[in-house]
Amino acid sequence: MKRTLIGILLFGLTAGLYAQNQNFYDASIASTSEVNGTARFVAVGGAMGALGGDASTVSYNPAGIGVYRSSELTISGNIHWTNTSMASLAPANYISANLSNVAYIGTWLNPKEKGLISLNFGIGFNRLKNFSREGRYSAHQQGSATQFIANQTNGTDPSNFTGDDYTDYENPNLGWRSILGFRSYLIDPAGDTDYLSYYDKIGGGNVRSNAQFSEYGATDEYSLSIGGNVENIFYWGMSFNCDYLYYHKQVGQQEIFNDGNAYTLHTNYTMEGCGFAYKVGFILRPLNWLRIGGAFHTPTWYYMQDWASASISYKDPINNVNDIQKTPISEGQFYLESPLSAMGSVGFVLGKFGFIGFDYQYTNSQGMVLKDSFKADQLIMNAAAKNAYNDTHAFRIGAEFKPIDALALRIGGGYTMPSFKEDATRYYYSNDVRCDMDYYNTKDSYNVTAGIGYRVDRHAVDLSYVWQVNNADFYAYQGADPVSMRSVRNQIVLSYGVRF
Repeated sequence: MKRTLIGILLFGLTAGLYAQNQNFYDASIASTSEVNGTARFVAVGGAMGALGGDASTVSYNPAGIGVYRSSELTISGNIHWTNTSMASLAPANYISANLSNVAYIGTWLNPKEKGLISLNFGIGFNRLKNFSREGRYSAHQQGSATQFIANQTNGTDPSNFTGDDYTDYENPNLGWRSILGFRSYLIDPAGDTDYLSYYDKIGGGNVRSNAQFSEYGATDEYSLSIGGNVENIFYWGMSFNCDYLYYHKQVGQQEIFNDGNAYTLHTNYTMEGCGFAYKVGFILRPLNWLRIGGAFHTPTWYYMQDWASASISYKDPINNVNDIQKTPISEGQFYLESPLSAMGSVGFVLGKFGFIGFDYQYTNSQGMVLKDSFKADQLIMNAAAKNAYNDTHAFRIGAEFKPIDALALRIGGGYTMPSFKEDATRYYYSNDVRCDMDYYNTKDSYNVTAGIGYRVDRHAVDLSYVWQVNNADFYAYQGADPVSMRSVRNQIVLSYGVRF
């Protein structure tokens, strides 16, 4: 009985500790998307919310499925390369290829051509976001991450650091960042519960800060959709979506002090989970040349798991030898409610010569909610998120022109306003089991798109190109000077579709 009770208490302490794995910067990863899907959809910048008739429109306005008058099977793949520039270093490049869209749309036509003229259903896969990129920088700065670690550790009795891995890393009152800092001499006791950073111990001065990070993973959406056409005037649709997210980030952060000593912190963080969402939309055709669309996306309700680990290499000033410290791998679970969004669209049909589309999308980023493994709101973290986020506004425009019936020329673009406030900062728990300190505040992003399509009988081949820019400010730790970060993603998409 005593062993059972001890086990329950230890489990409770461990669960409480692991609940500190997440922060709202991780949550924002699950709340973003980009222009992806079929080559036709991508080529017009995704501005098809009021037009439909494309498999990827289901991810924006499910009513687009109601426009179909025949069944269709599509498949799309892409290749993209991302160049990320930070400070004055040459850009870091990352190249990858993947499947971006697979969909089947089935159509039932009413032979009477009255009332409900068609009822359509669809099943599909769409890549919503690709996280792959790398970045690096090197710069001089005043101040040090060791000061941040010391401030985080203040208030902790030095006797808590026993040097025993099991005792220290299982202690819910100790942050793993503080354990690494204490063991690698980056902080030293300077009173009963105060700590002195190595930077201050040697009298400050300039610090050479070097950092390198890599991200990879994606958010994929699997959808089941249904929609219809009422009198060729009103089109409706709804979709049930399962989103799968995988994200991994590695960071190497080094500081070289003015006395020649240095340390390097390596951190790993992985997040994986599934979520469910519901989308509903409509398209109104009041005139032959005019389309008006609207859509509503519920939050995506995610269940997530994550893992974190770290190591630090340093020079032992006492024994004058190089050494390394490693943490265990922490594992956590949490729930996430991503922001809801709404979209309004207008489309102008130019007869058989093409169309022009405009889309606006609002995302309630401040409405995101993090919950722990027991489904209790993480009140402090959610409050910090509301102070850091902006509700997001995105604008898309695109056009398709058909000089001949079989050939289509397309162009588009989009702009998304910043999702973080300029003074946003990461919130750290004092007993974090994660040792990474970095974060970045995303700023505005924009893209320019173009493409070409060729249709012969029932078959269509489409090709598109996307030039997308994402701007952000990178912070090595809270209080560090920001480093501008500019990621330029080039993407080529190729699609094949057949209607029957």
